[in-house]
Amino acid sequence: MKEQLAESFVKDIVGYCNPLSVLPGQGVGFMLGAWNGEGAAEAEIVRLISGDDRPHGTGLVENSVTNLEDIYVKYQSLMPGSYGIISDLPAAEVGELTFWFYPTLVRSSRQTLMRQGMLEVCMSDAGLHITSSQDELYLSASLQERRWYELTLSFGPSPSLKIRSQPIGPGERERVAVVTTDKPLFMPGGDLLLAASAPGQSCFNGRLEGVVIKATDSVLLDLDFAEGISSQKLVDVSGNDRHGYLLQNPTRGVCGRLWDGSSQSHLQSPEQYAAVHFHEDDLTDAGWEESYRWTVPEDLPSGQYALKVTLRDCIDYIPFFVRAPKGQRKSLAYLVPTATYLAYANHRMNFSDGYFGQPVLHYANEAFLYAHEDLGFSLYEYHRDHSGVHVSSRLRPIMNFKPHNVTWAFNADTHITAWLDAIDQEFDVVTDEDLHLQGLDALDGYRTVITGTHPEYYSTGMRDALESWLGAGGRLMYMGGNGFYWRVAFQEDNPAVMEVRRAEDGTRGWIAEPGEYYHQFGGEYGGMWRRLGKPPNQLVGIGFAAQGFDGGTYYRVQPGALDPRVEFIVQGISDVAEGDAWGSFGNQGGGVAGEEIDRHDITLGSPAHAVVIATSEGHRPGMLRVKEEFHMMEPLGNDPKVRADMVFFEVKGGGAVFSTGSISYAGSLAHNDYHNEIAMLTGNVLTRFLDPDPFTYPE
Repeated sequence: MKEQLAESFVKDIVGYCNPLSVLPGQGVGFMLGAWNGEGAAEAEIVRLISGDDRPHGTGLVENSVTNLEDIYVKYQSLMPGSYGIISDLPAAEVGELTFWFYPTLVRSSRQTLMRQGMLEVCMSDAGLHITSSQDELYLSASLQERRWYELTLSFGPSPSLKIRSQPIGPGERERVAVVTTDKPLFMPGGDLLLAASAPGQSCFNGRLEGVVIKATDSVLLDLDFAEGISSQKLVDVSGNDRHGYLLQNPTRGVCGRLWDGSSQSHLQSPEQYAAVHFHEDDLTDAGWEESYRWTVPEDLPSGQYALKVTLRDCIDYIPFFVRAPKGQRKSLAYLVPTATYLAYANHRMNFSDGYFGQPVLHYANEAFLYAHEDLGFSLYEYHRDHSGVHVSSRLRPIMNFKPHNVTWAFNADTHITAWLDAIDQEFDVVTDEDLHLQGLDALDGYRTVITGTHPEYYSTGMRDALESWLGAGGRLMYMGGNGFYWRVAFQEDNPAVMEVRRAEDGTRGWIAEPGEYYHQFGGEYGGMWRRLGKPPNQLVGIGFAAQGFDGGTYYRVQPGALDPRVEFIVQGISDVAEGDAWGSFGNQGGGVAGEEIDRHDITLGSPAHAVVIATSEGHRPGMLRVKEEFHMMEPLGNDPKVRADMVFFEVKGGGAVFSTGSISYAGSLAHNDYHNEIAMLTGNVLTRFLDPDPFTYPE
């Protein structure tokens, strides 16, 4: 079916880059793959202005920077599946292998638990299989999903295989099964692979714990997964220093066989989290060879760029960002929500079978993604074993992180860059990754920061830096909705990889397992910033209120619009009066307020002195209030808390915040060639925010 749906689209070339954000003078590498036969691709560097090429959109707008020599592109494979490796283990003729395993997907095809040379331990719905060059042991056992089993393999002249189940509660009893043979079996030595027979082959879905290999009179290997939980290291505690490492980021910080509910954090009780959860569809590094490296010219302005490659009439864009060195920064920075791009990377829910019905594919990028689960998943989806996807990475082709695509996240954000281009406003770019790595230094020198349409995912470092910058007199234009919602963590030694734990509550695609609310990267408690005592209302005056995708609506002007403090915002809009309607237009649902919206709420931390300029009304029945606000079932009818609020307030130090309250907001800027009340008032805000004259904090 997938092939039939995708057959009318051709996608010959895909790729990704690293790093994502660079300074002038630095290099960026491009990893490209030819999908229907290798060949020479035409290439150029372009500055991306707008990616919304729908008939009613802002168009696909790009400025050529430089033409490059043709790039020869060959096929590069994708091999998803997480696994572990320990190199150069010695051989042993007599001894014992023990480990615990917890299958999360049992099926007829074999899944490899471990392999060393010709010795392989596999499972299927028929039981356990031990294969080697000498013999095969087979243990018929009914393996249940989400149960811990201890496997013991005694090797030597008379090998045996034993499996013991760990009971769950008083209603179960321990079960033991044993099989023996008189044919010899030994450990061959060499590299030990965990959870796969080879990269991307026969991968295991489930958890492993406590891998120990003993020879006659010594311990060869003792892997304690309670060590190094925030890393990709496998720690050998035998004293032999035979450490290993994990690939494709299996999930750590998960409950092991000893978890009893008395601890909720792997930092508090690491012994209860001494497990690793492997998945056959994990992919955080495609591992492709670099096809081309481009050095950014020293005089190239900061901005949003892309490598544009054309192979056999198929065009692909690989976006990247050039930031400005300190001392050369402009007054305005566009804060690109790249953490949100990672969260939604290769998001399939809008066309997956059984979710929204029959898929409707509009773009070749969508069709390619639909046909290729081996591209990895977004943080809104499930693995094949129905566990939530905790980790995402940009080191793989991301089909929805480019123009000529659905207008969500990246492509929707180009409505903002298109508007800035239309009004001839110069700006620099700063990415979420920059903000996380550099902290406050990433924003140093900028008078005003403007966000994207959906800055939903924020690490602690990102939020602290933005809050500190505001406290020092910054001016923030929050141009979207559902921002600053989820706390995330980045892998310390590889910021291309990001993690989320969907804990406690929230509007989410899956729920973290009990006891697994703390990030493996760094160990912080996950979930919503609202549940962590830092709701977005405290930062930007509004917070996530409702979600609905059945069309947008308008704002109704509130008495606050007549407050002298916001006179600069409404300047030029004819005869502003309470009750006026603003924004009954837009290319995102036909109205300025839609998709996901935020409201002003003092009980959630919105500043009391904030001015509510306008409030949305007339939302359709599909716009539903966020689930975290319900304690019991409530009859709603016309829910007064389902609204978007446009808000302004001053901060101490001479700064200020303007918040739009809607993801759809930026889609209304271009209406009537940017001559409309939404574009006018937003331009008024930007002009005043760039003015060095400080705002007066109302006492």
